[in-house]
Amino acid sequence: MPLKQELFGKTSTGEDVYKFTFTNENKVTISVLNFGCVIYEIKLPDRDGNVVDVNLGFDNVKDYEKNNNYFGALCGRVANRIGNGEMTIDGQTFKLSRNDPLGGHIVHGGFVGFSRRVWDYKIEGDTLTLTYVDADGSEGFPGEVTTHVTFTLGEDNTLTMDYSATTTKTTVVDMGSHFMVNLAGHDKGAIKDHKVTVYSDKFLDIGDDFLPTGKLISVDEDPVMDFRSGRDLAGEVLETLSGGCAFHHAFVFDRRGERKRMARVDHPGSGRYLEVASTNSTVFAYSNHFMPQIVGDAPCKAGARYPRYAAIEFMPMGYPNSVKMPEFPQSVLKPDQQYRETAWYTFGLQEQ
Repeated sequence: MPLKQELFGKTSTGEDVYKFTFTNENKVTISVLNFGCVIYEIKLPDRDGNVVDVNLGFDNVKDYEKNNNYFGALCGRVANRIGNGEMTIDGQTFKLSRNDPLGGHIVHGGFVGFSRRVWDYKIEGDTLTLTYVDADGSEGFPGEVTTHVTFTLGEDNTLTMDYSATTTKTTVVDMGSHFMVNLAGHDKGAIKDHKVTVYSDKFLDIGDDFLPTGKLISVDEDPVMDFRSGRDLAGEVLETLSGGCAFHHAFVFDRRGERKRMARVDHPGSGRYLEVASTNSTVFAYSNHFMPQIVGDAPCKAGARYPRYAAIEFMPMGYPNSVKMPEFPQSVLKPDQQYRETAWYTFGLQEQ
């Protein structure tokens, strides 16, 4: 079906924000904003044909402008944390803008930028490409970075996001989409009636500052983190995960550059599932332990108030804080290189 464009609202500085809506023959509807590349709606049928929005978010541009939980947003230039908001490249240290949603407990650089910008757009048939040129020195990062994100929705219910970027100076680039779902419906409370599978046998250890310690842990050594065969989240499963803040972990994969299945979440009650694949090297699993601190009881989309564990996300990305961890695969991008990654999100219904 043709890609639909409509005005969503205006930013506080008067820029137009548009909503672009994909619809296929299976009653799957996904809407994207050109503000922050936000995934705004994901409407899916259940096994009885009932369609609901499973994607957490807001109703208006104003709330997305102060979106401290980054509902649906594209996070970049760097999708996770750069410790203490600074980095050194080729002997030069760069002071980065610092993001601090928890009042001093989480401090990192690079996460905000792309998520708070109005992107240019181009529609070609049933394909949407959003483009943003980030200035040299933006948020303290070197290099003018030109980024393109191309969205398509297939008849197999797969949302594909193709990322590319180039730079005029050596910098770091590692983007990811921070959309989060509750497959029962975005306003249906905690996800403890969901089942999670992560197709990885290792994850990165994190310290009290939520930065990687550098240690790679096998799930055989830490079986509470073993989700390879799928596990229901009922009871106290989330509370018992390593690190003390439920899912807040980067699971590691080999073969960067190749498509590989990373994670899956099922909602047995409705039959809906989401499966995530990517060319990237980790998938960051996050189950919103900090929702009460970041969002509180503020009304969100359709007036919903989101509790702790209201949703889960699986964000393909590189290694967190890699620019400060030389033992990790790096996300450094040079002027003669192109950043290229692809993520695939397949929505479906379980067979009965």
